[in-house]
Amino acid sequence: VENIRKLVNKKLDAYNETYPAKKMNLVIFDDALFHLLKVCRIINTASGNALLVGVGGSGKQSLTKLSSFICQQNFFQISLTKSYSESNLKEDIKNLYEMAGPLGKSVTFIMTDAEIKHETFLEMINSMLATGEIPGLHTKEDRDLIPLQQKTVYMKEAGQKGEDPSMLEMWIYFINRVKDNLHTVLCFSPVGTKFRTRAQKFPSLFSQCNIDWFLPWPEEALISVS
Repeated sequence: VENIRKLVNKKLDAYNETYPAKKMNLVIFDDALFHLLKVCRIINTASGNALLVGVGGSGKQSLTKLSSFICQQNFFQISLTKSYSESNLKEDIKNLYEMAGPLGKSVTFIMTDAEIKHETFLEMINSMLATGEIPGLHTKEDRDLIPLQQKTVYMKEAGQKGEDPSMLEMWIYFINRVKDNLHTVLCFSPVGTKFRTRAQKFPSLFSQCNIDWFLPWPEEALISVS
């Protein structure tokens, strides 16, 4: 455990050097280390998504940022403003699809309770986790253009010599590539009735995610941080 902790602290120092404006002063006690390893394992797996459940201040966001850095993934979190709407979220997700699909980059997309301005946000995330597609996200022009952008990669990774794949085959390949490379991490609080209601209304948020419960810190953790 001590050797792993030393490696993690080195990665934390590297993160703080790379992002001085977003510096994180973390104490990697045993409980935090185990959660960090869980998140790393989840997002480092193809189609791996996580649901982190715990009260505010338990370290969900910080450990996700560090996990994403350790796994060498692109980290994305929406910039919430008063005017941020469903169309803004669609535009952000569309950009993530571009990174994860045609560009083939691994992306960690984190969304917290505070960033859910409307329940329609969760409808989109629910669809994305369930099928990889969001109704109305891509126009007809996108559905014609994206498969053509993917053709070279498709032929290299999945196609056979002399094959002429259909647009539908390449679209399905694009969606599967996005599902493999785009890792959604949801950070929810179990306090109140919203958590239970969302579990009933948006089942894919729970069934398509690995759930990690952030329980109250043990005494050893409190002593370490103090």
